[in-house]
Amino acid sequence: MAQDTQIICPEIDVCREVSPSLIKHVLIPFDESEISYHAFEFALDLAKKYHAKLSVITVMHSNILASSFLQVSSHQKIIERQRVSELDHLFKIIESIAKRFGVQTYTDTILSDNVSDSIVAFCSQQKVNLIVMGTRSRQSPKRFLIGSVAIDVLQKASCPIVFVK
Repeated sequence: MAQDTQIICPEIDVCREVSPSLIKHVLIPFDESEISYHAFEFALDLAKKYHAKLSVITVMHSNILASSFLQVSSHQKIIERQRVSELDHLFKIIESIAKRFGVQTYTDTILSDNVSDSIVAFCSQQKVNLIVMGTRSRQSPKRFLIGSVAIDVLQKASCPIVFVK
């Protein structure tokens, strides 16, 4: 079987190989948790095998968007700018790793007051074929098997999702 093909089974006993692969664009919602690093590793491997492009995004919850710009303190604006700068540095590292393996990569930080809706909108706008994401964020309690963002994306996304634990 060639690397750029996909096996599809329209019925359980009727499977065939199609070319090219159905996986052309993989998205990783990245939140710097240990789980999201594992998801990046898994998605990078898939993107390399399927010759797909890879998008790594962080959706940063922003209080600025939820309120009047005049009500937000300058301190909050500085914190968000610093956070975006830190993420840009991390994304440069991610891009260099992906480049080393020959995977075309796009990274971005999205400011939003709704994380899951932003992920789903990105998928729709950028024609993502597969989402690879962690089961919960670094803020989620360990007692939860799957986080609220993961559940919300699962319910709203139109493409397949691979959850990494």
